[in-house]
Order: sequence, then C-alpha cells, then structure tokens
Amino acid sequence: MNSVTGEPIARALVRIYGVGQRSAFTDSEGHFQIDGLPAGSTSIELQKPGYSNQQDSRMNVVIIGAGTGPVVLKLSPLGAIYGRVLDVAGQPIENVPVRLIRKSVREGHRRWDLFGSAESDEDGRFRFQSLTPGSYYLAAGPGIQPELRLLARDPKPKTGYPSLYYPNAPDLSSASPIQLVGGQQAETDFSMPAVPAYHISGTLALSGSLPEQGVGLQILNQSGENLSIPTRVHLDTGTFDIDAIPAGSYVLKVGSHAGNTTLRAETHLSVVANLDNVALVLAPAPSIPITVRMESRDASNPNRTGWSQQRPPVSVRLIPTATLGVEPGSNFMQQGSGQQIMALQNVEPGKYTADVMSWGPWYVQSAQSGPTNLLSDDVTIAPGQTYPIEIVLRDDGATLTGNLKYHGVDDSPITFLVVPQPTARRGIKALHASQHGFAMTGLAPGDYLVYAFDHADRLEYTNPDALEPYASQATAVTLSANQETHVVLTLIHTGEGE
Repeated sequence: MNSVTGEPIARALVRIYGVGQRSAFTDSEGHFQIDGLPAGSTSIELQKPGYSNQQDSRMNVVIIGAGTGPVVLKLSPLGAIYGRVLDVAGQPIENVPVRLIRKSVREGHRRWDLFGSAESDEDGRFRFQSLTPGSYYLAAGPGIQPELRLLARDPKPKTGYPSLYYPNAPDLSSASPIQLVGGQQAETDFSMPAVPAYHISGTLALSGSLPEQGVGLQILNQSGENLSIPTRVHLDTGTFDIDAIPAGSYVLKVGSHAGNTTLRAETHLSVVANLDNVALVLAPAPSIPITVRMESRDASNPNRTGWSQQRPPVSVRLIPTATLGVEPGSNFMQQGSGQQIMALQNVEPGKYTADVMSWGPWYVQSAQSGPTNLLSDDVTIAPGQTYPIEIVLRDDGATLTGNLKYHGVDDSPITFLVVPQPTARRGIKALHASQHGFAMTGLAPGDYLVYAFDHADRLEYTNPDALEPYASQATAVTLSANQETHVVLTLIHTGEGE
C-alpha cells in the first residue's frame, strides 16, 4: 500500500530472497501471493515506478512458518521540488543554474551532496522530480542577465545575479532546508536581486614552464560549490581571465599535474570591482606524513600479531567541517628505494575533523598533529604549513560483548555504538550486527555508554547533541586493560529519544 494515503498499489513487483528467488505482481487491490515457500527467514524487495522503498527495513524481513499471516508492505511515493527563478520585479530569469543539494548522514557524520542540477527555462521554471523523502537544499545562480549578452558595443555584461540558497541566504549554513515527505510536491521560488558583474584577470606562475597537459581553473562560492562561471586560461602567455562574475565572495582555485606531482594554488576574492593582476603561483600540493608507533603488551615481540610498522593497522580520514569539502584519506606512498610511507595526499587548506580508525587488537592511544590533539580537537591545515600526524597504538585493549534484553522475531540488523565518556565525536565504535549480539575488541580503557539503535543510519551520532536525548536509554560500562565484559542492552528506536 501507499505509505502516505494507505491506498493499494497495483502492479508492484514483490521479489523474495532466501532459497532461490521468487516474484509476483500485485493485483488491482494490491494483493499478492507466493506459495510453496520453505519455513525460515526471507527478505522482500518491492519495486514500483514512482515509489521508493523507504519504509522501516524491519518490514522487509518475514519469518515464514505455519502461523505466518498476511504481511502488509508499504511503498513511499516519490516527490518533487519545483519553482521559478524571478527577478525582484517578478519577471522570469532564463538560464540561471539551479542546484539541488541533499543532506545525509554517513557513518554518523552529517554531509551534503550535490543531488542534481538544472537551468531555469524561458519562463524561469525548474523542476527536480523522483525524489525520496529527506532534507534538501536549493541553490540558484550565479547568472548573467541574458539580454546584455546581445549588446554589440559592449559584449561583456555588467550586471548579473549572485549565488543564493533558498529562500534568500548567501551560504548553505544559513539556508532553510526543504523537508520533503513521501509524495510531496514542494514549490520553491527564488527572487534574485541584480548586482554588478566584474571582470577578473591575472597570471599563472610556476618555477619553470607551465604544464603542457593543461590547467584547470575553478570558482567556488562560500559554501565550497564549484560554480558555472566561464573562465579562460591562456597557457601560451600564462594568463587567465573571467569575463563577468557577480559581486560577492569567492575562492579561485587552479590545479594541474607535473608527472606524478599535483600542483595547486588558490586565493580568496572579494569581488566589488574589476580585478587585474591576480597572481596564482602553482606549487606541489602537500602530503601529510603519518608515523605510527605500536606499543605491544608483549614487549619482547612488538609485532607479535604480524602487523608491520611499514603497514600499520590504522587509517586516517580528514572530514571537512566546511559543508561541501573533499574528504582526503590515508594511503601508502612509495618513497626512496622501495620504501613505503603512510600519508594523506593533496590535502586542501581548511578545517577538518580527524577520523582515526584502528583494527585488530589495537586501539588509538594518541593522535597528534603539531599542537593539535586529533582525538579531541579539529585540525586546521594552513597553506604552506603542514605538521606530520603522529599516532600511538596499543594492544592491551578491552573486549566488550553484548546482546539485547528483548529482541524481535526477525533478524534485522542493529547498530551497536560504544561511545567514550565524556561524550565526544572521536573514538566512537559502531558495529552493525544481528539482534542476538555483538563483540568488539581493541577498546581503549575508560568509561563508555553503549547504545543499541534500530536505525542509526539516520542518526548523526558523532554529534554529542544528537546522542544526548538517548543517553538515559544507554548502558554505562567501565573497561580496564585486557578486560572482557558483557552487557545486556535495551533496543532504542531512533526518533524516540526522551
């Protein structure tokens, strides 16, 4: 049935998995029947154009037996976001870029992703359809007044429209989300003020000649979005120019390659007039080396588990605090005669949260980057200044096992969270397991709150404020070095925090 209206859905495909694959279509009343199934657990997949399977995942697992009755399955109708781009006089504006950005949660971190793009038509209209329920943001612009492109005496337009987020915000952090529910048709109109547009020109410099394979020039707004503003790069003269850019604040980035080396430069621009002689000096993008010291409880054999100091059991990821930043991750680089080092490559300047993850029996005792403790503070990467990351691993961690006090009849996965206290977004261990229990090794000695969530994929659990409403339903535990502890947990339903 339709999860919003409760009406039956005809001609929906119902496919089951288990011992082989079986399928059926629903009739005009939404009914289906599949006979001759063996007893046990089976997964059900639903498909119907115009709908999404966004319902509670526990409904998609059925235990088949003598007492199994009819099941009720729901599909959510897809929605749309549409509107018009108008000037302040209410007249339509054509060919303005419109972007749809979706807010999501990945591994407990809030992220924004470009979900779609379009241009306003001759009536200023745009439309994004087949959208699943969720939180969306809209951005429009920058654009240039189209009629000014036709002036023969002055081919460079002087007026344009800035980059705006719905309803009228200069950046994504201050924009209003569009909370789309199943089947909703949300109308969102932009009112774009005209602003002066200016010309920018400058030079590209590099020790030696510019790379022959080309140079990429990008213009980003305050939220880190790459904007559709035409640029020209002249490698023969080492110059660039931008015909028209609406007044505002931007980041100008240029990138290229010389062999295996990535070259990069950027500058922040406050555009309130024509800008000439903007200098961009390309330099090798920094790599941040990572050194790892492994301290074993077996002092006579520090590598007793078989891990090599050349390839330690740890990874580092930098999660940008900016809304639309890139997430660099650690890898191994060749250096010297066959030697490998661990490093973060091509890290752009900015502020980051470090996600330092170990595995096996090892836990992260400390992680430092210059003066910054990566286990408690964000790190700022400044242009031309990078500190190595120094990590200490230990293998005298605790082991924690657990199970639910009560569990349902199906085997839907549960997310178990082990959160260090006081609550912080670093050092949280997450494990997806069955309702029957879990086991985690390599936990640092200390105090923890342990949670069992039915849908943690919707929860920004690295944000202490998001976890706080559920703290009273968690189980407190104190772990000592080499200790084995068992906990019995109560299932927490996401969205039902006290």
